[in-house]
Amino acid sequence: MIIVLNGPLGIGKSTLAEALSERINRCAMLDGDALAAVNPPPVDAREHLHAAMALLVTHHRRFGYRNFVINHLWESEADLEDLRRRVAAPDERWSCYRLTLDRTANLARIARRAAARALDEGASEAWTFDQEYERLNHAAGDELGEPFDVSGPPGDLVEALLEKLR
Repeated sequence: MIIVLNGPLGIGKSTLAEALSERINRCAMLDGDALAAVNPPPVDAREHLHAAMALLVTHHRRFGYRNFVINHLWESEADLEDLRRRVAAPDERWSCYRLTLDRTANLARIARRAAARALDEGASEAWTFDQEYERLNHAAGDELGEPFDVSGPPGDLVEALLEKLR
């Protein structure tokens, strides 16, 4: 199965993906932010990221991994469909969740994270968050993932997601 976690900056995608992948047997986690961190940026960021993810899924499958937790920000249904086409086998279960959180709580998470960093990226992160949050919250339905409230602690969220997946 492939589980996609979609959401804006600071919402907890990486934390939840790590905790979830630790609970699923034969699972590999692919962090889109880590895979997209290249310098200089590619001409086609989506192509670069999705090709890397497809390559890694194929690689991990060769070694017996069958489940994947993928986290990143996808802003369009077309981007998610492109990812699905590249990484999911036709008979494979695909679940996509759009992580949701109150704006104030999300900004508080970003501030806590920023306090632990050596570089002050607060203004840049706040601007990025505003852009991402608005785009994701204008989704009319499930096209960017089934909404999933992440206001609880990671352990509880993992249990809730595992229950949904059963």
